[in-house]
Amino acid sequence: MAGANREETFNVSAEKFYAALIDYENYPKILPEVDGIRVLEKSESSAKIEYSINLVKKLTYILNMKHSKPTRIEWELDSGSLFKVNSGSWDISVVDDDHCHVKYNLEIAVKMFAPKAITNKLVAVNLPRMMKTFYEHAKSI
Repeated sequence: MAGANREETFNVSAEKFYAALIDYENYPKILPEVDGIRVLEKSESSAKIEYSINLVKKLTYILNMKHSKPTRIEWELDSGSLFKVNSGSWDISVVDDDHCHVKYNLEIAVKMFAPKAITNKLVAVNLPRMMKTFYEHAKSI
């Protein structure tokens, strides 16, 4: 199983960063690897999101999201052809009115064979870029 953890402090409020993370409908505009999103269910405390991503080929999977506004978003895999496990969380803490500290945790396991070094590198390379992309989106909110 591959995992990733990262922490960063951003020059944006916790509320704006949280709003960027739950802006599922705009993920295809925010994240280049996301081809499409279907919001199957969404409330203030949860969501069920179908992701279509394009890594080597187009893949689709569904995550069950739990929201704890504005400090935590966590998810678990519902279904899909790529992952055996896809779970993780975003933890957002207030530093001051204009800064937040963000912790990202991810655990994945894929159904097909992929050397752990490759899956770890894929996650490690994409993670810093993804966090910066969400930060940029949060600044525009």
